Amino acid sequence: MDKFTETLSASNSGRTTSTYPVIIIAASLAAIVATYFLANSEIGVDSKTRGFSAIIGAFLAVCALFYFWQKRNKQGTVSGDGFAADLDRRLDALDEANEFFTGALGPADTFRLVANRVKGVVAYRSIALLLLDPSRSHFVISEVEGVGVADQKGKVSSFDAGIAGRCYYSQIVEIGREEFSRGDVTLPSIAIPLIREAEVFGVLRLNFDPKFDLEQVDLSVFESIGSRVAPLILSSVALAQSQQNALTDATTDLPNERAFYLIVENQIAEASRNREARPLTILSMDIKGFDEINQKYGHAAGDRALNFVAHTIKDNLRQMDFFARSQDDEFLAVLPTASKEMSSEVIARIHTGFFGRKLKLSETDSIEVEMNFGWAAYGEDGETVEQLLSIARIRKDQAKYSDPSKVLWFPKELVN
Repeated sequence: MDKFTETLSASNSGRTTSTYPVIIIAASLAAIVATYFLANSEIGVDSKTRGFSAIIGAFLAVCALFYFWQKRNKQGTVSGDGFAADLDRRLDALDEANEFFTGALGPADTFRLVANRVKGVVAYRSIALLLLDPSRSHFVISEVEGVGVADQKGKVSSFDAGIAGRCYYSQIVEIGREEFSRGDVTLPSIAIPLIREAEVFGVLRLNFDPKFDLEQVDLSVFESIGSRVAPLILSSVALAQSQQNALTDATTDLPNERAFYLIVENQIAEASRNREARPLTILSMDIKGFDEINQKYGHAAGDRALNFVAHTIKDNLRQMDFFARSQDDEFLAVLPTASKEMSSEVIARIHTGFFGRKLKLSETDSIEVEMNFGWAAYGEDGETVEQLLSIARIRKDQAKYSDPSKVLWFPKELVN
C-alpha cells in the first residue's frame, strides 16, 4: 500500500467506524428472532439447548469479529493522521526554502533544492522544469534531474504534446502516461502548473516508476507543491534575468565591459598556470569616423553602425573567443590560446569581413566601415586586466594616426 492509498484509507476509516453499532444491532435482532422461533419449535429440550448455545456463540463471535475490525480501523486512522502530519511537515520544508532562498539562488541551484525537497514528499523517478520560451510559443526544458533524463535538458516541448501542454492550457495538475526514452517506453507522469498572476509560466513534470498507481494520487498534494514551488522558481528566473541585464549591453545585446572583466580575470588565472601552452591576447577595436556618423546622420544611424560592426566582428571571431562592447564605439575581445601570430590572423579575418559590405545610413548614403585595432599579450605586455587593456588601447590610438594601410604592431604583409 503506497502513501496515497494510506491517505485514502484513513479518510474512509470514519465511515467504517460509524457502521459498527448498526451491525451489532442487526446481529442482536437476528439472535432474538432466532431464539423466538427456536423456543416455539417442537424439537426436544436437548436440541433446543444446543440451538440456544449456537445462537449465543454466533452472536458473541459476530461481536468479537466487529470489535477487532473496529480496533484495526482505529489504528489505521492514527497511522493515517500521522502520515498526514508528516506530509504537512514535508510540504512546510518547501515553505522554508521559499522563505530563506527566494532571490538568493540562480535557476540551477534553485531547481536542485526544489528537486530534493519534492522528493521528500513523493518518490519520483525523474523531475523536469519546463519554462516558457520568451516568445511564449513553446516550453524549453530548463533543468532535469533523476534517472535517464540528462539528454532532455534544453529540448523544446510543444504545447500540443504531452501532459505539460495540457497542464499549460488547463492550469491544473494533469496526470497521464508520458513517452520516455526514444518513445518506446511510457511512464506514469504528473504535470504541476507554476502560476504567476493567473498565468502559467512553467510546468514541473514528474515521472514515476511503471508500477506507480495514478488512480490513487491525491491531487491536492501536488497542488500544494505547485503553490509553494512557483514563487521560488520565479524568483530564481528573475535573479538570472537581472544578472544577465547587468552584464549585457542594451544596444547590441553583447556582453558589456563588466562581463569582459570577469572573463579576462578568469582567463588570466588559466594562462598563469601554463604560460607557454596557454597564451592569451586581448583586442581593443573602435570605428573610424564614428563621431562624424553620429553628427551627420544622428544617433539612430550610430546605433545601426554599432550593431552592424557587432555582427560582422562576431561572425569572424573563433568560437572560443569572447566578444563584448565597452563604451561609445569601442569593442573588446578575449582570444584564449591565441599567440601573436594567431591574433594577427584573427584581425586580418575581421578586416576581410568588412570588405565589400556597406552600411546604409540614409536613403542616399552608404559607407564601408573601417576599424582601428589594438592588441596586448598576457605576460609580454602585462599581468593584469588593467595593464593589458591600457596597452591595447594605446596601440589602437597609435593606429589611428598611422598610415591607414598599416597596423603598427603587426608585419605589414599579414595585415594586407
